[in-house]
Amino acid sequence: MATAGIMAGGMAGPALASTQSHERYASAAVTADWRSRVRLPSGFELTTWFVGVFPSSGRTYSQLYKQVIKCQKVNGRERCRLVSFSFGFTRSLSATQFTWDRKHLQSAHLAATYKVRTFRPKKPAQTSKVTIVAAWTGTGKITHSGGVSTFHSKCIHYHNTFRGRNRKATATGSANGTSLGTARGAALSTQVNVILDHTC
Repeated sequence: MATAGIMAGGMAGPALASTQSHERYASAAVTADWRSRVRLPSGFELTTWFVGVFPSSGRTYSQLYKQVIKCQKVNGRERCRLVSFSFGFTRSLSATQFTWDRKHLQSAHLAATYKVRTFRPKKPAQTSKVTIVAAWTGTGKITHSGGVSTFHSKCIHYHNTFRGRNRKATATGSANGTSLGTARGAALSTQVNVILDHTC
């Protein structure tokens, strides 16, 4: 009987084990988009540039895209078609390529070169390099957001607390030395997630 009791206790031990993790993630986003319109004899051409920088705890990822569309009126209706779409990214910007004021969301500066792939309908993709130089200036007040999300099912409990800050901004920029003018929309933001994960 004693032997049976020892075996039962040994079998019950692992079932009582539990794991718990506590993690904190900090992320951010610095974004801007520019739009320019050129009149054509039968319509217009619209070019949109977007640049985003996403600092995190481990690296500073960045991406850009450029879209060009042509629009014209046909039988009184505006019809648009894609001329080209370009996309590029870099996995990690250096401290000399990107600087910013994380604490006050007051300013940011970017000077980086991206390898870009350009796609045109029914044509082979082309690769080129685009150098973006951009500067952000925070405007207005910093707005705050936050919340809690939870999940609980039997022995699994997940708890995520997040806090965010956002500030509108103005931004100017250039692509390969050609001015993009003043951005149509720009912002600087941060977010912190604190995650508690418990499994029994």
